[in-house]
Amino acid sequence: MSIRGKVHAALSALLNVLLLPLRLLHGLLRFGVGILRSFLFWLCLIVAVIVVLVGYYVLADRETPLTTDSYVQAYVVQVAPQVAGQVMHVYVGEGDEVKKGAPLFELDTRPFEHKVSLLEAKLVETEQQVKQLYSQHAALKAEHERLTAEADYAREVHRQEEAIYKKDATTERRFLDALQKKKASLASVEKSARLIQHSQEALDAKIGKEHALIAEVKAQLAEARLNLGYSGVYAPCDGIITNLQLREGAFAHIGQAVLAVIDTGHWLIVANFREKGLERMRPGHPALVAFRGMPGRLWRARVLWVGSGVSQGQGVPSGLLPEVKDQTSWIPAEQRFQVRLALEHPAAVPLRVGMTGSVSVYIEPDGRLNKVTEAVHRVIAWLYYL
Repeated sequence: MSIRGKVHAALSALLNVLLLPLRLLHGLLRFGVGILRSFLFWLCLIVAVIVVLVGYYVLADRETPLTTDSYVQAYVVQVAPQVAGQVMHVYVGEGDEVKKGAPLFELDTRPFEHKVSLLEAKLVETEQQVKQLYSQHAALKAEHERLTAEADYAREVHRQEEAIYKKDATTERRFLDALQKKKASLASVEKSARLIQHSQEALDAKIGKEHALIAEVKAQLAEARLNLGYSGVYAPCDGIITNLQLREGAFAHIGQAVLAVIDTGHWLIVANFREKGLERMRPGHPALVAFRGMPGRLWRARVLWVGSGVSQGQGVPSGLLPEVKDQTSWIPAEQRFQVRLALEHPAAVPLRVGMTGSVSVYIEPDGRLNKVTEAVHRVIAWLYYL
């Protein structure tokens, strides 16, 4: 290599050494700009997502309110006997499904049958007594007519004796005797009239067209027959037997519940919505329901009733000053109100009282957020698998 070439190579190497710090600085600057650009991108993306979520949150409460605070409710009928007695037969077991009118249990019928027999005999006796009252009344009227006739005769005899006595044609004794017989006859007639009145009042004691004595015994007999019918207890509705606390031989008391029947014909979904979500919600609005016990599925429902109040706002007069609770947070928690819904096809869902889940209600049939909220709700339903 010539001297000129060697010099050129030495100068190039020296230049590369001198430019190395500049190249390193340039690389660092490019790396920093890339990092800066990536940070701004993700920051903008996060801000945009937050804005979208906040906007959805605000609009969804008005158009498609959703809550994860809901549960299944059903009417539970407490079954208690209306008469007391010893249990002879129990026809159902815990968890049995029954139809309305199906026999549940039966009490000993013998005391009630005995009472019915006694009152049937008493009714016959009372009817005979009433017939005797009519016969006695007729006899009293006949006796009154006889006494009236005797009084008329005594009155006439007294008149004649009085006329003769005034002419001094008879003795005073005969005159006084006629007077006494007249008074006695009139008193007998008055007593007879009072007896007839008393008898008539006894006959006039009626309820409708029936004598009161007979009506009273018939009412007692009807009650006894009713109690006899109450000795058999039947299912008040279609449902499921639960909390069965009864065995044959036990003594059942009036009004003391011995089992409960879950009314499977009237299932309800109770959802607690934030108060902002109730502004436009009305009965009849469509809804979707997801249950934790059946994850991954949505069931169609309808709003039946929107709550009008909670116990927190109810004032109870006590004679004391009102109690004001301390606010523990700067922004107090939003109040929730009950909304009741009914499934469109409850028979297709194996419901249980107390099942929990989530509910979304759709205010507008073709609302702009309906699909979004339905998708969110479906994700929640799938998360119930966890």
